[in-house]
Amino acid sequence: MYLSRVKLDPKRSTGMEQWAVMGRAVRKALDPDPDSDARVLWTRTSPTTLVISSDTAPAWGKIPGAVSAAILPMPRHPEGETIRWELVTAPTGQREAEPTAEGERPRGKKKTALPESEFEAWLDTKLAEAVHITSAKWKRLGGRPARYHFIGEAVVQDSEALQEISLRGIGAGTATGAGLLLTSPLDDAAEEW
Repeated sequence: MYLSRVKLDPKRSTGMEQWAVMGRAVRKALDPDPDSDARVLWTRTSPTTLVISSDTAPAWGKIPGAVSAAILPMPRHPEGETIRWELVTAPTGQREAEPTAEGERPRGKKKTALPESEFEAWLDTKLAEAVHITSAKWKRLGGRPARYHFIGEAVVQDSEALQEISLRGIGAGTATGAGLLLTSPLDDAAEEW
């Protein structure tokens, strides 16, 4: 797996601020076959930085506005290491569907955006097998369901589980720039993704 940091020129990446447009461009740069099952996660951490996790190294020059790229192997962290983590995602949960106007019993469950008061429990549930979260904070980015940018610190409990979570993504919107868990040693916390 590769982790690529692509620098963008915002003046040349017209329209790329839209998550769906960026998702199609990233997918095309990695695998021109839209029906393939290649694993690709990405997030835009700033107007000039796009981070991509993928099975293959991206042809970053195909991404509109891309000016350079650093392509590295996905980081691995040993058990017991304290890490810095970062995540853009849309926290959602399953809720009972609302009764209809006629009073019929609701069928199934509906995916709904979680309130901020439930974020810490949601993060603990999503990351519990891999890390013990020691700090977390977030800010709202917008969208539907609402996306949030999370950052924090954690202690690695299971290195393999952390790698798997980093490969499959977390939460809703993995096709459109959400769900990529970025990690780095706490010593490297000053490094910008």
